[in-house]
Amino acid sequence: MRLPLLLGCLLLALPVHAAEMLLVNGRIWTGDDERPQAGAMAVRDGRIVAVGDAAAVAAAVSGTAVRIDLGGRRVVPGINDAHVHLGASPPSTRLELPFPESTSDELEAALKAQPAGGDGWITGDIGGAIWTDPTWHQARLDALHPTRPLQLQMFTGHGLLLNTAAQRALGIDPDVAVPGGWYGKGPDGAFDGRVYEYAHWRTLAHSPPRPDAEEVQSIQRYSQATLKWGTTSLQVMAWMPPERFVGLWNAAGARSRLRLIRFPMPAADDEPVVADALEKHPADTPRIAVSGTKWIIDGTPVDQAAPLREPYPGTGGNGRLNFDQTRIEALLREILARDDQALLHVAGDVAAIAIMDAMETIASPAQWRARRLRFEHGDGLAPDLLARAASFGIVVVQNPSHFSMPEDHPFASLVRERGFSPLSGLLDAGVPLALGSDGPPNPWLNLMFATAPVTRPEQALTREQALRAYTHGSAYAEFTDHEKGRLVAGYVADFAVLSQDVLDPELPAQALPGTRSLLTVIDGDIAWRDPEF
Repeated sequence: MRLPLLLGCLLLALPVHAAEMLLVNGRIWTGDDERPQAGAMAVRDGRIVAVGDAAAVAAAVSGTAVRIDLGGRRVVPGINDAHVHLGASPPSTRLELPFPESTSDELEAALKAQPAGGDGWITGDIGGAIWTDPTWHQARLDALHPTRPLQLQMFTGHGLLLNTAAQRALGIDPDVAVPGGWYGKGPDGAFDGRVYEYAHWRTLAHSPPRPDAEEVQSIQRYSQATLKWGTTSLQVMAWMPPERFVGLWNAAGARSRLRLIRFPMPAADDEPVVADALEKHPADTPRIAVSGTKWIIDGTPVDQAAPLREPYPGTGGNGRLNFDQTRIEALLREILARDDQALLHVAGDVAAIAIMDAMETIASPAQWRARRLRFEHGDGLAPDLLARAASFGIVVVQNPSHFSMPEDHPFASLVRERGFSPLSGLLDAGVPLALGSDGPPNPWLNLMFATAPVTRPEQALTREQALRAYTHGSAYAEFTDHEKGRLVAGYVADFAVLSQDVLDPELPAQALPGTRSLLTVIDGDIAWRDPEF
């Protein structure tokens, strides 16, 4: 019998949960500096009890342990995706537009191709060229589609351009202020159809919800897809109230670990941030944790909303913070008062400086280091700001797909010219690094992006550095590095057996995205098994 078929028979016979498991004849990357490689691993009651050579490891379990011959396969700690947004969008007719940028003519042609008298929403993603073009405004959209709701979203997720029908359907009143957001105005001072930052997200969060059944199916598809890549933990910032999301997650029967991060969208500055009654570890859900509070401090350099110390090339714009300095300090103090972790979207250098100034006002760097405040993206951490970030113990969660922007895109030119979007430079400066998708969830595609970043090629990570950031680095970013992210005795048994050796230097970078998990294990439970393995 051939080895793959033999392994398949063995694994098909495995119970979903084995009290004891012995893995032998593998190439186990532990993530542990003291013993980075091993050939065998033993698991008992959901925990790793031994890692090393086969003889020594076998002695740690009984003779009845389920034995798995890995056949030389690469085993890695479960991937921990540190930055995920979930929550399905409403049904619509999607415009087929070039990514990341469409020309004005391409957008107009796509809009004219849709029946003006048809039914349902029209939606599409646009780039910075359209977003910053003042000739695209609500009146122009109304002329093309006077009755069908039309919503064009910046592909970054940081802004909407609406026709009047969409504005009415979403209940948007530009005269009503929203904390952290604002509405665009034309030369005449009238609403131009642009909805910025929290004015955008509050609209999404408070729109009529999709049916539970559809959301459950969406969660099931996402969780199952990521398990097949070897992702065992998801840190989710959901576009819906936390209590509803936890209920949907449980209804979906998702087997991944979930860290649900609160993403408040208040209608007023005095509205309570925590409006749910969820405990950090909801009852009877050992794989679910609810912790962390996410605030978005600025926009992105792609849409020229993130404020910069020097104006944007071409337009001369400077962007703006979503909150002033006083409010930023208040947000941080509120999080500290609840003994929670702060996760802050920080894309521009002005936002990075504003946050660190607020941190310095509130507490000493030593006190902040224990808090592991997170910069999501951290693009604006220019070289002159890295040492200060390191002194505060700021953790940066980077998103490898953001480094895949075409070389000729204005964003790519901007980050190169100003030393933005650090990656390997974070490690050099002593800044803790985690990885999250915030886009394509395939971790092996993101591994390719991180090791060959188009926008900052000199910031490339090694494969081992990227894998460490995606496992132990992401665990550190959620205070679970004492029990997961490495394959060492005492840690939870979260791991993946891979279809190819991602650490083999002979494996071409272009082949990395094709990696899949043959066996994904969480807490010693088999969460996914390739039926052909």
